[in-house]
Amino acid sequence: MKITALLIISMTYMMLGTAVSAASGNKVNNQPPASVVELTILSQQQRMPGLAYLARGHGPHPTAVLLHGYPGNEKNLDVAQDLRRQGWNTVFFHYRGAWGAEGEFSFLNAEQDVQAVIQYLQAQENARKLRVDPAQISLIGHSMGGHMALAGLLDNPSVRCAVSYDGANLGAGNKGFLSSPESASLWMDYSDTLFMLSGWSGAKMQQEVLQHAAHLNLVNRASQAKGRPIMMIVADTDVIPIDEHITPLRNALNNDGATNVSYHLLSDDHSFSNTRPRLSDLTYEFIDGNCRD
Repeated sequence: MKITALLIISMTYMMLGTAVSAASGNKVNNQPPASVVELTILSQQQRMPGLAYLARGHGPHPTAVLLHGYPGNEKNLDVAQDLRRQGWNTVFFHYRGAWGAEGEFSFLNAEQDVQAVIQYLQAQENARKLRVDPAQISLIGHSMGGHMALAGLLDNPSVRCAVSYDGANLGAGNKGFLSSPESASLWMDYSDTLFMLSGWSGAKMQQEVLQHAAHLNLVNRASQAKGRPIMMIVADTDVIPIDEHITPLRNALNNDGATNVSYHLLSDDHSFSNTRPRLSDLTYEFIDGNCRD
């Protein structure tokens, strides 16, 4: 019994000593730990929910904004966690009208929402609280979010880099997904099922693309890249037709945008379900090597 009691006392002192040592170390280093912060971001005075995955340390940190697709089933939060471990802040949000965010969803609204998030992160007080370097913001998007990432860079000279995961060009060929009767029917029918996108329908999708196809065609904005680093990671599927959506845009960015687009073709499905570690590694290597000071 005495031996047992002595062991318990000894272990208690050891545990207390470890706790005191850890606490002292934190005080000496004074490094804020990694954390997750809930965000409410306004776009046209309508609230969008978001999450900020904050890297450890005072920063300010380079920050990547993750842009989800249509409607946003794949959120790529594994990439967010991986980048945070490597010293990057990552921010995820839902566009207006998507998944409970206020307002109505549309492609044009989503482009505006990306700019609203960038402005939010660059605002002095928000940048201070979130330990964001406002001069080192990059965009990463999947599918429709790939369009949003590239559009966000092309429309904002302060964005450092853009990464597109099997990204669409919503106005490809000035027709987008309405390039053929079969494709138009498929995407209109699918759009009618997306109840999580408020105010949206197949008819509204068709109307917006037809009315704003020239604007939504990123080829027409490619010259605004102005040499900034861009990476395209593409899946060898037919969900986003490479010859229609990706190759013409890649060529335009290389030529008109004076950008040497980094390009990777992975054998996988549209969500990169089988190559997640590779997707994350490619992303980190690219943005850490090209998109931060």
